[in-house]
Amino acid sequence: MTPPTADRWCCWTVELAARMLPAEHRQRYAVEFIAELYGMSHPKQVRHSVQLLSHAWALRAALDAVAPIQEKARRDTRGWLLCHLGRHRWAQHRNAEVGGKDAVFELCRRCGRERQGYEAPPPGSVLGG
Repeated sequence: MTPPTADRWCCWTVELAARMLPAEHRQRYAVEFIAELYGMSHPKQVRHSVQLLSHAWALRAALDAVAPIQEKARRDTRGWLLCHLGRHRWAQHRNAEVGGKDAVFELCRRCGRERQGYEAPPPGSVLGG
């Protein structure tokens, strides 16, 4: 009994489908698509490879939609860690209901924490907190 093989034309077709995907996903999906062909009969391989090629743009759109969510999660995790270590990103805000020097306060852009000490950092300070 001969081992199951994938047809060359079908392999080329699924590799073409994988080339339509974002660069960071191409190799993984190409290998997965080719692996799916093994064990199928020739007519099933042809049908499957044509379907993969026809749905490649939909898969690309789905992968592109997930990328910003993953990037935001990475930024949020990094931001949480930096704020937890005391490396906040302070931004000045003004309270319109209060006048004078009490109207100005600082909030962290990442975690929303209000700064308790309002003294200015020392002149020439590079790592002002």
